[in-house]
Amino acid sequence: MVETERMIKHTLYCACLICSLFTFSSCEPEKLERGKEMAVEAERHKVKRITQEDMEKQALLAGDTITRLIEGAFLQLAEGQPKEQELFVAQPDKLPTVSSILQRYNATLKRQNFTTEAEAKQFLTQEKLISPEGEPTAHVELQVREGLLQYQRPIAIRRRNCASCDEPSLLDYTATTLEQLRVFSAQGKPNGFEEGQVRGLWLISFPRQKVIEQITLKTKPSRRGRGGLFGSKPDSAAKR
Repeated sequence: MVETERMIKHTLYCACLICSLFTFSSCEPEKLERGKEMAVEAERHKVKRITQEDMEKQALLAGDTITRLIEGAFLQLAEGQPKEQELFVAQPDKLPTVSSILQRYNATLKRQNFTTEAEAKQFLTQEKLISPEGEPTAHVELQVREGLLQYQRPIAIRRRNCASCDEPSLLDYTATTLEQLRVFSAQGKPNGFEEGQVRGLWLISFPRQKVIEQITLKTKPSRRGRGGLFGSKPDSAAKR
């Protein structure tokens, strides 16, 4: 009798042990998986501390992309000089690829011209637009009161896209018409220009909050748009 009771107890103990092991093994992966999901979700919602340096870097990246797109488009327009796309010289913010980035940041683009070389040099020095090597360079400054990041990039005289161009052999990106894009060098005319001579500034104002949004979303300014630099149908052609 005693032996029978011991066997029954032993059997019940083993059954309980097996049952508990089965329950633990079936639940544990679910707990682990749920814990992993919660950790991923928490990381996704984790707020990154965005510094002034982060904002200035983002605005510099976007500003450089915009100005290089514009100058690349001007280079093409200067060689082909298509009249139907002349609008873009006067209003570079209408370029589809440029317009897309400006809209993303709710930013505004302007050009500022210098009347003399002395004025340009004084301004560049004052606004920290000269590199340690003495070359014109872009700069971004946070304007706290206005809630803006102000991007500035010198507009310099460039050489046309050819090894040995006839005069006018240089390009002035401060021009507002196709005819004014090409300019004479000092070798071509006594009052001509020098390559690298600063003629003005690209000015882009980025709202601080929009820059923060772009950093949070971890997006990058697009270098391509539908239909290339000028789009499939420029505004000037569409209005005709």
